[in-house]
Amino acid sequence: MRESIATTAGHWGNWGGNQAFDYAEFVDAATDEDVVAAVARAATTGHGLRVAGSGHSFTPIVQSDHTLLSVERLTGVTSADEATMRATVRGGTRLWDVGAPLWDHGMSLANQGDVDAQSISGAIATGTKGSGPAFGNLSSTVRGVRLVDGNADVVAITESDADALHAAQVSIGMLGVFLDVDVQAVPAYKLREQNAILPFDEVEANWTTYLADYRHFSFWWMPTPASSAMYDLGTVPPDHCVVKLLTEEPADAADVDAEPGSRTGRAHLIYPDATTEARFHELEYMVPAEQGRDALEVLRTLMLTKHTDQISPVQVRWQKADEAYLSAQYRRDTMSLSVSGQVGTSYEPFLRELDHELQQFDARPHWGKVHYLTRDRVEALYPRYDDFQEIRRRFDPKNLFLNPHLRELFG
Repeated sequence: MRESIATTAGHWGNWGGNQAFDYAEFVDAATDEDVVAAVARAATTGHGLRVAGSGHSFTPIVQSDHTLLSVERLTGVTSADEATMRATVRGGTRLWDVGAPLWDHGMSLANQGDVDAQSISGAIATGTKGSGPAFGNLSSTVRGVRLVDGNADVVAITESDADALHAAQVSIGMLGVFLDVDVQAVPAYKLREQNAILPFDEVEANWTTYLADYRHFSFWWMPTPASSAMYDLGTVPPDHCVVKLLTEEPADAADVDAEPGSRTGRAHLIYPDATTEARFHELEYMVPAEQGRDALEVLRTLMLTKHTDQISPVQVRWQKADEAYLSAQYRRDTMSLSVSGQVGTSYEPFLRELDHELQQFDARPHWGKVHYLTRDRVEALYPRYDDFQEIRRRFDPKNLFLNPHLRELFG
């Protein structure tokens, strides 16, 4: 007999400590049927329902009007087809639990971000990504979804309904509760790190070469002597960069067990960084790749001339275009700019001014990180906004999966 599900009121807070709310009901789903029952109850009562993943987002996307649902027990890689390189992963599975099972089947995710603590459904819902101009975000690998929609029906979205799939790939949880996701993997591979600390001028001079020569090129630029400590990046002088240079190696290449920055090992073990303590609240915007240098210069100028009290490193990464309607990479290759406000400091004026300055580049946000979008800006930034809305209403006619934050943008 399965464990009973809790239905008591309580309080929820996120990883970053900047989002918290009280909920009226908590459902700890042990089975798909528990999810269906929770959504059916919400549909009958008209109460809102949201899913809590790992709590790794800095935006109020988890806040629920009434019911908070956990799918943390719906986990595991349940199938892996070595012929098609496709795998089915339960919605509550943490990314750190995906790599090893895939590896056992000769498969790897094509790309990952710097953190692997997120649930796979939460990472997909917010458009989480890694770096590499030849690789899309995690959502772009999704080839199918099985979810519980706003009518409490279990619905399968496949490639045969391309519009629904492109809406589901980045949906911020507005189409329903993901039970399973089908992802397109690639043959297993290892990564070799050749990381370095370099002056910014040298990084800028070799920018194009690094993009061409490495599978994954990204960097953190340090505006102040205190910047590197914020992300545990060691001792790095100001106006220098911690540069990540990763090359792909065969799955049978020898492991090199060395310090981070000079290792060779399985891809899923090399991608994540060690930052586990949220001492910052992060903003990340994606701009068209061809405008990346100009956008970075705007950010550097703000930090060096006007907001000199801000010490955050600036992370720069690249992503390939995709077809997901709410993706920051929708039909354009992007360069991402990530910068954080330090907890306990007055960082809001800086982030708001940066948001304003990046509007000239039609910057789109990572949905799980601090942003200042309004409904009119969302409509202007995402060409398929109306198509997404039509599909959202089809899957959630009673708006069960909206909350105050999402209602302002999509209600």
